[in-house]
Amino acid sequence: MSTRYVTLPATNQRVPLGALVAAVKLAKANPAREFKHGLTTWWPVTGAEIVEQFMHGVHDRINQGVPYLERGTA
Repeated sequence: MSTRYVTLPATNQRVPLGALVAAVKLAKANPAREFKHGLTTWWPVTGAEIVEQFMHGVHDRINQGVPYLERGTA
C-alpha cells in the first residue's frame, strides 16, 4: 500500500496523511497553543483554529461527493 499525501494550501507542501493526523491530534490536545501556521493559513494560529480548519476541509470533501477512487485524479 502506498503512502497517501495531502498538500497544505498554507505552505504548498506535501505531507504524509499520517503526519497530518498526528499534527491535528497535537493541535486538538493543545487548543490554546500557538502554531507557526495553520492548514490553510500561513500566519500563526492556535490549536483550536487548526482543528476548525481541518473540520472545514472534512465537511468540504464530504459535500463535494467525489468518490474515493477519483480523488486527486483531476
